[in-house]
Amino acid sequence: QQQKQGEAMAIDPEVAEAINLLWVFVAAVICFFLQAGFGLLEAGAVRAKNAQNIMIKNIMDAAVAAFSYYLVGYGFAYGEGGNPFIGNSFYALRNTEDYILWFFNYVFAGTTATIVSGAVAERCMFEAYLIYSSFLTAFIYPVVSHWIWSEDGFLYGKVLDFAGGGAVHGVGGAAAFMGAAILGPRIGRFKVDEATGKTISTPIRGHNLVLSALGGFILWFGFFAFNAGSGQNIVGEGAIVTGRVAVVTCFGGAAGAITMLAFIRIKDGIWDMMMSMNGLFAGMIATCSCCNVIQPWAGFIVGFTGALFYYAQSWVTEHILHIDDPLDAAALHMGGGFWGMIMAGLLADPDFVEDGDEGLFYGGGKQLGYQIMGIAVYGGWALGTSALMFGTLNYLGLFRVSEEVELMGLDEHHHGGYSYRISMRNPRGSQLRWTMTRKPEEPFAAKGEEKNINLPEVEEEEVISS
Repeated sequence: QQQKQGEAMAIDPEVAEAINLLWVFVAAVICFFLQAGFGLLEAGAVRAKNAQNIMIKNIMDAAVAAFSYYLVGYGFAYGEGGNPFIGNSFYALRNTEDYILWFFNYVFAGTTATIVSGAVAERCMFEAYLIYSSFLTAFIYPVVSHWIWSEDGFLYGKVLDFAGGGAVHGVGGAAAFMGAAILGPRIGRFKVDEATGKTISTPIRGHNLVLSALGGFILWFGFFAFNAGSGQNIVGEGAIVTGRVAVVTCFGGAAGAITMLAFIRIKDGIWDMMMSMNGLFAGMIATCSCCNVIQPWAGFIVGFTGALFYYAQSWVTEHILHIDDPLDAAALHMGGGFWGMIMAGLLADPDFVEDGDEGLFYGGGKQLGYQIMGIAVYGGWALGTSALMFGTLNYLGLFRVSEEVELMGLDEHHHGGYSYRISMRNPRGSQLRWTMTRKPEEPFAAKGEEKNINLPEVEEEEVISS
């Protein structure tokens, strides 16, 4: 029936183009809303004293990206008259009227910068953020997108990377990994066991998992536009491909969420919401590169394996390399994104690709080699340029806040006050007592036990932070 509908939609080319441009614009607007999802996810996953800092960084991601991508980023990515490495025109949107395509690609550029903000959360100077966000969206990401999506790029037509599993998520995740490694862990994140001399991980929990969950739902919603909009075609056969991409994305996310839910239940005995959401993200990210070339059922495989690959990289990052990544940004985006590129080389269906480009499981092999080459090129470029950028900031003393500022919280020092305020009148200046009663089923509390927590002396208005 879908095939017949596709054949019936043989319409005037100008009308088809208008419909497709409208679809791209709508998808771009939905993808822009991903910034809100990232902001809520990250704000809930950090301590309350840094919530405002996280939100303003996500706001400024979109603002900084608009400026830098307008000036040079789009020209480096898609400018005519360039070479296989970089474009060379359309700076400041000169000599082009492709405004909708600019807007769609600008949103992708902003997403790359947003990925890094979670990895360097709670200890990165705001000035450093402004610098690295500009550099990522003006140069690091646009060059990669030129390689893969511009007809002049040297990876174009060779590497399968439909919605940027490698170009957006892999590159952003690699930059996040390098940034977190150079910046160093938060105070108290790792401790050395005096008896064994081993470094022990001590997790720092976020202050509001409900905010993170809401952000997760927004990201889930936006991912359908992120992947399905990348085909930029919803007319005729394009509608079938777009629909299949959406279904694969759905299956990948669902499989990833269920995989991590079950895995953590078996491992730790709990139903872990944050890890389930990370499995959801890993599964969807893993579908980005391959969602247009695999069968819908293969989305479950991609999501299942993508979630496990994410967890493996997360464990190595934390327990072997001792790198502090508060949002698991590197493992999610670099791990999930690059794994999805591998899956394209394994599961690309002959019905959806050119002859000879089918996956290894369909008798091919050449495409897997191209995918591995793409990962090496993406990773080498992102890690190398990020090391230079973050290393320079660190050398100049512009990267990490002081210990005093970190303990105080970036909201108070950078932004003039904490995100959460509560008025408590205390004319005598005596200590206030906060009494909370725990239910019998809650841990470390007997039935009816009252747990008293003494708060420090406060003025008429006390700021609550944790």
